Amino acid sequence: MGMQTNAVPLTREAYEKLRRELDYLRTVRRREIAQEIREAWESELDKDSDVAQPFETAKEDQALLESRIATLEDILARATVIDEAVARASDTVTVGSVVVVVDSKGEEHVYQIVSPVESDPAGGKLSAESPVGAALLGKRAGERVRVQTPSGIKEFFIRELR
Repeated sequence: MGMQTNAVPLTREAYEKLRRELDYLRTVRRREIAQEIREAWESELDKDSDVAQPFETAKEDQALLESRIATLEDILARATVIDEAVARASDTVTVGSVVVVVDSKGEEHVYQIVSPVESDPAGGKLSAESPVGAALLGKRAGERVRVQTPSGIKEFFIRELR
């Protein structure tokens, strides 16, 4: 799996959160795991104990850490920070838009359309690549959308864009 070259649109909040995570992993976590590996290796040399497992676990933790660091570096290198003021000013749904929809039961939902990287449906952040997010893209307030979702067809009325 090679690194991708396409841009990743992120809100300022998500960009800063990922940057902070990367800084933490590079500085704090790398040192902690290096220390765990040293301690496991030294105790393995004592031969009194069977510590091959902690050493292997620490090495696996290190591999996972380096993989996450590489992923974050790739995302941040390709990130384009969304101008949320521009998204708010648009009369159509774009990545960064906040959309107020009403479902077929009359329940109102407020979603921000975001990139898959920052998707958090429970937190009101819908991926632009999810069925509902993709169906809303390009639509205007007052329009209705029908969406095939894993749980069946859903209908939404777009009440407003914020």
